[in-house]
Amino acid sequence: MPEVTPLLPTDLKSIGGYELRGRLGVGGQGTVYLGLDERGRRAAIKLLHPHLITHETARTRFLAEVEIAQRVAPFCTAQVLDSGVINDQPYIVSEFVDGPSLLASVKDTGPRGDAALERLAVNTITALAAIHKGGVVHRDFKPGNVLLAPDGPVVIDFGISRALDLSQSLTSSQVVGTPGYMAPEHLDGEKAGPEADMFAWAATMVFAATGRRAFSGTSVSAVSSAVLHKEPELDGMEGVLADIVRDCLQKDPAKRPTAAEVSGRLLDSHTPQPAPDNTEPRPTPAPSGKNRRRLAIAAAVLAVLALISGIYFLLPGEGKGDTTQHPPKLPGTPSTSSTPTQTKGPSKGPSPSPSPSETTGKSALPGSQGSSASPKPTKSDDPPRTHQPTKKAPPPKPRNLGSLSSQDYSNYCRAHGYPYSATWGDQAVCSKDPEGKNGTIDSATSVCRWKYSGRPNVHAEGRTCISGS
Repeated sequence: MPEVTPLLPTDLKSIGGYELRGRLGVGGQGTVYLGLDERGRRAAIKLLHPHLITHETARTRFLAEVEIAQRVAPFCTAQVLDSGVINDQPYIVSEFVDGPSLLASVKDTGPRGDAALERLAVNTITALAAIHKGGVVHRDFKPGNVLLAPDGPVVIDFGISRALDLSQSLTSSQVVGTPGYMAPEHLDGEKAGPEADMFAWAATMVFAATGRRAFSGTSVSAVSSAVLHKEPELDGMEGVLADIVRDCLQKDPAKRPTAAEVSGRLLDSHTPQPAPDNTEPRPTPAPSGKNRRRLAIAAAVLAVLALISGIYFLLPGEGKGDTTQHPPKLPGTPSTSSTPTQTKGPSKGPSPSPSPSETTGKSALPGSQGSSASPKPTKSDDPPRTHQPTKKAPPPKPRNLGSLSSQDYSNYCRAHGYPYSATWGDQAVCSKDPEGKNGTIDSATSVCRWKYSGRPNVHAEGRTCISGS
């Protein structure tokens, strides 16, 4: 637990319905107190210094900016709970994080390395992605604003510096930030957007990995000059993280990757590569000289057999294409009808009635034809039928079922036992408590399949639900 020092005689006893129990620290922006609500739950209350915001319009703008920060998804960040003004001093109430800052931890126990450094990088860049997704810019990301909670790193004070910058622009030209972590464009007084946060995140990772600043100097002006004109000092960093940090510390903000891109690169660096495909057919080795001769002889024999078979089936005779069938002559059996009954010329008498064997076309003896005349092939006036290939019906076109709304995400989480919900990009963030510490992250496809459970092959493209291939 962070060190809590006693309240001073000049400190207030309560702020915004929270009873103050001690001081958690004092910084350039204000004093942070440990407070308890009426149910005994702890919170961190930051009371800004009186000299920072003295104008009524500035205070109003400050509170409006802090209200925007309350919309940020709570995972990996300390959720902003409330804000207000007491004795003309703005205050901010946020979730209490039970853990030291990264700044204090590195000074006490040394730099991070290996898996601990990677976990820190992934958690903090995830927090920045959520902050930027909520339309907020941190503007003061540094080791002192990363707290090491028991369940992982948590980013605090997001949006406060932007609120102070916008408010003080009404009364002064002072730039709010921390030297060594402020991006070059921020130092030059230009607009500091999400790209400035990426610069500050990278500088914080250098401090976490080496215990030193990326841009050294013995004074504020020397550090600022190094940020503007010198390359970062990355000795002690290596691998994918070092490459990412170098890209984020580019002087030109347009050349820096986004938080989402950095998150993807960090995760891809640990994605198992697919095993090589062993199903490719192996090339058949060329036959040897002896085998080639054997193959040639076998091919010649097969060709001769095919030729003989063709001649055999073309010769007339029983079962070889001859349409006139002759009954076999069995030993000891007189030939009863070896010639056709129909002769040339006029008939000299009535024709005898055909025998049953003649009418059926089968011989009275097994194996013999017994017909008096060969049957004539029946001529058909119908043209020969040709097989027409069956045309396959075209596959059904994908159907747009509609876009997912915030209420759809909320209903999905509640249906799965999570009373709290948020969105991260097109993903559903479901949790069992307002802090978002006990929950799950599901894809938009999962939400679409739940919403349209009766539809076939439902998937999502962004936040749009599609049915079909």
